[in-house]
Amino acid sequence: MWQTYLFYKLLPSFTDSLPEIASRIASIHGETFVNRLSSLICRIVFLEIVLLMSPSALLAQRGGRGAGAGAGRPPTGAANTTPNEVKDFDRAIALQATPDQVARFQQLTKSTEAARRDARDLLEHADSTKPESARYAQLNDAVGEAQSDNRKFVSSFSTPQQSGLKPLTKKLGKVDSDISKQSKAISQELGRSGLDAKKMAAVVEKLDKALTDFQIEQLDIGKEMGIQIQERSQ
Repeated sequence: MWQTYLFYKLLPSFTDSLPEIASRIASIHGETFVNRLSSLICRIVFLEIVLLMSPSALLAQRGGRGAGAGAGRPPTGAANTTPNEVKDFDRAIALQATPDQVARFQQLTKSTEAARRDARDLLEHADSTKPESARYAQLNDAVGEAQSDNRKFVSSFSTPQQSGLKPLTKKLGKVDSDISKQSKAISQELGRSGLDAKKMAAVVEKLDKALTDFQIEQLDIGKEMGIQIQERSQ
């Protein structure tokens, strides 16, 4: 068949160009997405070869000689696997982050990490030093910056990204609301005449936990978008 001949003619040039294509994609999107993409392409190419070499294709080339009861049936599992592979491929493409989103995500993780450091620093010195209002105000500013970066990142999602990431963004939104609640509690305490160190420490502890959850949800979304994740502090 001419389709089979054309496929075998084009396959070598296609496979030879894959390393260069992968290198260019990696320079933009990172290795995580490239690995997923390469795996899917290899499986699709393999399945295409299997289908072309199936009994029905071979018999068509030979004029139908030796047709048997099983001729025309694809290899076991091929029909069941292909739709799932294509679905995964389509999802990866739809959720893939743009270069601008990658930059926004990196800024978001930095500001969230900075807020976590401020919170943990206050907790570590809560018993040894007298609480300073300026330190808590600084923490609230850092938290506000992280939340602002988070809103900018989420607002950049395309319609397919919004749909595909909806369960994760919903969880992220809940954590964001909890952070706002704890940040508001700190502001209220700062507005009082006397600072209750014990009460402030309890609020900061809750805020630190919320920020940790905040970062976990961010990283989960980043992975789904094919963004290369750097190690975070524990």
